[in-house]
Amino acid sequence: MATPTASKHASSQQGRTPSQLAAATPPVSTPFSNPAHMVFSPRGPRSSPQQFKKSPATSTMVAQQNNVPLNFDSPSTAAAMGLAMGGGLDMGLENVGVAGLGALGALASEDEKLKRLESIMDMLNKKKGFVSEAGLERLAQRVGLDCLSEEHITPDGRKARTLVIAGSAIQLDIVLDNNIVTGITLAFPESAPSVTKHVERASKILLKDLQLLPNQSPITKTLDKFAVNLERLAILDKLSIIPGLDCHEALAGIYVSLERLHQWDISKLREEPGMSDETDRALSVIAMCSRHGHPVMHSRDRVGLAIQYWKACRLIPPSNDKATIFSQTRERTWSFMIGCVATDGTIPLPVRVSENWISKDIIKAGPSMNPKKPALDWQEPDNVVLPASEENKGAGMEMLQPDLSTARVPQVMFTVTFDPPIILPQNDWIRMYEIANMTPPPVFGYPPTFDSLFFPVMPDSPHDPSELRTITRRRQVLVYDKDGNASHKSHQASLYIYKQIYSHVVTEMPFFHPRQLIEILPLLRQYAAVTILLENSFGSKSKEAQPTKMREQNPAASDKTRTMTTKDELVDFLTAMPEDAAPSEADVKLDVTLWVHPTPHLQVVFPFRDSTADITLRVLEDGVIEVANENILPREGDDGTRKLKGKELTRADLGRVLEYMEDICKWTEWIRTRLA
Repeated sequence: MATPTASKHASSQQGRTPSQLAAATPPVSTPFSNPAHMVFSPRGPRSSPQQFKKSPATSTMVAQQNNVPLNFDSPSTAAAMGLAMGGGLDMGLENVGVAGLGALGALASEDEKLKRLESIMDMLNKKKGFVSEAGLERLAQRVGLDCLSEEHITPDGRKARTLVIAGSAIQLDIVLDNNIVTGITLAFPESAPSVTKHVERASKILLKDLQLLPNQSPITKTLDKFAVNLERLAILDKLSIIPGLDCHEALAGIYVSLERLHQWDISKLREEPGMSDETDRALSVIAMCSRHGHPVMHSRDRVGLAIQYWKACRLIPPSNDKATIFSQTRERTWSFMIGCVATDGTIPLPVRVSENWISKDIIKAGPSMNPKKPALDWQEPDNVVLPASEENKGAGMEMLQPDLSTARVPQVMFTVTFDPPIILPQNDWIRMYEIANMTPPPVFGYPPTFDSLFFPVMPDSPHDPSELRTITRRRQVLVYDKDGNASHKSHQASLYIYKQIYSHVVTEMPFFHPRQLIEILPLLRQYAAVTILLENSFGSKSKEAQPTKMREQNPAASDKTRTMTTKDELVDFLTAMPEDAAPSEADVKLDVTLWVHPTPHLQVVFPFRDSTADITLRVLEDGVIEVANENILPREGDDGTRKLKGKELTRADLGRVLEYMEDICKWTEWIRTRLA
């Protein structure tokens, strides 16, 4: 932009105000080069009458100013006039042109400005700030808690400050020394013992969120992790109605009931053959992944109640204490966090507070209708009745009781947040809500497909939705032979999507009884197992691998997943040279076909001895892998037999080995080295 001449206002090149622009004498290239052009100022009719002569010509131009396009030399000029830059900011301007930016819109209305302001505030709220006394105060006020700062003298004579963050049911004391957090104490002054017994563990998690890492500078320590845990505590605190309803106590009651069920599972597992010598930790993992889950309070850097139901490497027990700590803290675990949210009265039952959601005997007296599934003796606790007062008048709703009387109950319901979110095909998504006896949320438009949620289609990908999708990946697989010698094999694995199935990512779901969560666990484990197989075999451990012809023509291929359609393969076939048709001898070609309706299936084809192995797998509920069809095991009457540790190998053994390895590529190499 041309530099304006000097004036009594020393305006800078950037960020000039409209008053500065009017005071300066602009060059010829600006929109305000002569008085007649002043009528096109974004200020419009509010420009001074002395800037131009009143005449029919100028009057006509004033009347037509809204239809005349404006042009500015640079984005900074438009920004100085209060205009947005279009594109990503979406200011909705019309008929305004800025050199290099294209068309912008007309001046925004007050409603549009308010929407822009709200979007900016939402964007700023994503940044939680840095660890300091002022940063902690701002964060506490943002989540709706009260703050009080006090100064005191430490035993060694140093001045320190204590920041007290409090709500209706919680109190958090944070000790700071020169804006560095040295201690935290969490307390629930009026809560039940079922809540206060877990306070120490929660305090350690909050302190870890605020403490500096080794060699970390205080100016780089953010509040992001601490904010997540504080917001969870603040939500429960704001929904609590003291006296009457303590949401922290409601979650603690669910934990007590499900922990009683978990201990019963462990005792029953210990009675099974071969389980008596297992450690409690090993039995707890088995119960978590095959029985009724494992409830944990304040675990894995998360404050609150979670139910764990699946984990990676679940069948491989840790060999030492270090491996045990790593398994408990670092290995991927599937769980859901239980919380509370406000409701509009559409859920059948609101939050209830009880430690007896299941009876002390756990199971009902008498034989169960399903021998493989015990008849759990679930209970129905009474509703929370709020005391009559003016404060509770707007915080509750009237509900009909079993004796036909009415009582005021809280407008709060239980909710569960899946961590990580689980991907379900639409039919199983609907089935999950049916099992939980809940109404699924409405679906607008066409949901994404199952494969696109696992492997998103890149914007520059030539993917044709009408064509079957193929994902080709390359990786190095660590292989151990029968003697324990390690080597690497290069695999080129292709995943063929047999049929595109509409699917959903499940992140949250309301519920009113923990029985609902226990009943959907087998379905969740089924697709958690599918997730592990796809991620380990075709995910971050592997790189994009083009078909051989294109890979040799373009060695510097992108690392992104390539999608090949039938048309692309036809073009490659017609344009490839004859010598390009032979695949690399070093690669083990692995073809996997996936379909998820009505049950997840994987058909695996790979070279085996002098022929080709063809195995069809079925992933069942509770993550059980079943070999539905294969051509590698000897049939009845065949001469050769394959044995595993002195036992004849069966289809169940093949499925169990894959459950151990959780990797299709490693599993195929195990078959090639053990059964060849």
